[in-house]
Amino acid sequence: MVPSRQYDSELKRRTFLLTSIAVLAAGRKPNVVMVVARGWRGQATPWSGDPDLKAPHLEAFAKDAVVFPRAYAAYPHPAAARTAIASGRYPHTTGTFGDGALGKNEATLESALSEAGYRSGKNAAGPFFLNVLLESRPGSGPDASALHLRENVPQESAARTRNALAQRYSGYSDMDDQFGKILDAIDPSNTIVAFTSDAGEQIGSHGLDGDDVFYEESTRVPLAIRIPGVRAAASDLLVSHVDLMPTLLGLCSESQIEGVQGRDLSGLLTSGQGERPESVFAEGRIGQRDEWRMLALGVDKMVVDAAGDPTHLYNLAEDPYEMRNLVQEPSVQLKRAQLLATMRAARSRLLDFRRR
Repeated sequence: MVPSRQYDSELKRRTFLLTSIAVLAAGRKPNVVMVVARGWRGQATPWSGDPDLKAPHLEAFAKDAVVFPRAYAAYPHPAAARTAIASGRYPHTTGTFGDGALGKNEATLESALSEAGYRSGKNAAGPFFLNVLLESRPGSGPDASALHLRENVPQESAARTRNALAQRYSGYSDMDDQFGKILDAIDPSNTIVAFTSDAGEQIGSHGLDGDDVFYEESTRVPLAIRIPGVRAAASDLLVSHVDLMPTLLGLCSESQIEGVQGRDLSGLLTSGQGERPESVFAEGRIGQRDEWRMLALGVDKMVVDAAGDPTHLYNLAEDPYEMRNLVQEPSVQLKRAQLLATMRAARSRLLDFRRR
């Protein structure tokens, strides 16, 4: 496995210049393929240097793509996350937290591209949009005893966590095989391909399983976008699920949809032009007693409860495993105030808690 820094360096040097530049210049619209892998957490990627991951198709794909090591689920729970990806809006706005579904009249990436002349599936009559959900099938996993545990896994649950990780890595490999078949079936010279997941999973970190918590294992997701004619790179942008819809529309030179809460990052990806996002916002467990909101600003991360009161603060550079909650530390009160102000501004902009 290539070390993370070396991998990032190779990505930054590698140039992805395909014949699609001429194709696009000739007026052909690019095809769009959106691939969402069920429960694949952001730390388990080739660009993060995960030594236990066996995903050769994703690894090869990443060498021709823009990868985002700091991509976050808008709401780290599968159904809610997928509505955010589709609509470019947070679940508190669409009312699709939990296992809710988008209303029939909600604008989505698919409906927007359909209005622009895109077909669903691969159709030779015009550009197509393909939306794929990958789900893993049972299979034999790696040797559990050889797997590397994250530092925030309690010692008393180490054996159980290794067994769970073996199952998850088997699932990752299976979904990678499925992803490889998709890549083999499309024309890379005129097809934008985005790979992400709906949410991460704790898998024993902090003594927790499942998702829908604010820790990095749950909120961080893999994200890589292969764009014809755009250099491969490792981007340090803070990106959310809700940014995918407007960004993909921008890459296709299509009009943006009114009311979308995500950011169109297409200019930054293709020409380096545009406003860089300073922070990223996420939410979870809406309507439950432990409802939360999260905001990452640079390497700092704050979590608040439903009332907006800070409950957790971490410095992800010094404490990547979130082992030390700084929220009550006197030395970080100025930073806490800055993060809380940014959080409040984000919630105001996103009309948080506004119900239909």
